[in-house]
Amino acid sequence: MACPTFTLTGVTEPVWECVRKRVEALGVTVPPEDRGSVHHKLVDADYAWNSAAATLSITFTRSPKWIGCGALAARVRKAAAGCGAS
Repeated sequence: MACPTFTLTGVTEPVWECVRKRVEALGVTVPPEDRGSVHHKLVDADYAWNSAAATLSITFTRSPKWIGCGALAARVRKAAAGCGAS
């Protein structure tokens, strides 16, 4: 079951590159496009980075039942905050 889409703000190009590197360090390949899908053994997500608005929207499309949507979003927000996003 898909989670609601959430949006990070302050995602400038350097922040986006930092977030991509953090995700890839977890073993998840992020396509080079500004929008797309990522896949991991536990979760799948769709993302869209808007450079003009400096936002990154994420929708988890698959996740285990034992990880709630809020917990997934909180983990992403925490990691992205380390890159300068809010």
